[in-house]
Amino acid sequence: MCNTGYNRTKRKALPSSVFIDPPFSKVGLSEKEAIKVGYEIKVAKLPAAMIPKAIVLEKPQGLLKVIINAKTNEILGAALFCEESYEMINLIKLAMDSHLSYEILRDQIYTHPTMSEAFNDLFNV
Repeated sequence: MCNTGYNRTKRKALPSSVFIDPPFSKVGLSEKEAIKVGYEIKVAKLPAAMIPKAIVLEKPQGLLKVIINAKTNEILGAALFCEESYEMINLIKLAMDSHLSYEILRDQIYTHPTMSEAFNDLFNV
């Protein structure tokens, strides 16, 4: 058994999903919350209809939106309203918790066709 000292109080942003059609998932700050707290932000948006996997699934409805700290390029939050958003949000949370630049997700090579390959186009901000 591995004890890393991880517990609920050490959790950072908690992702959540609503299993509607299409699913809605979010994590971290919204655009309004980030501005209110004082962040200078960049906003990345992509219609789900631009994702090849969404077309294959015949589920092109929705929008992906990610809030980025303009000074550090770290992801502050995301709202994904698209098929398989409940899986994609976990990659964004991992990037947030690890203080990774959004460019890491943007420059990753994803299998095709998958919903997560949308990150290649979403993060062209």
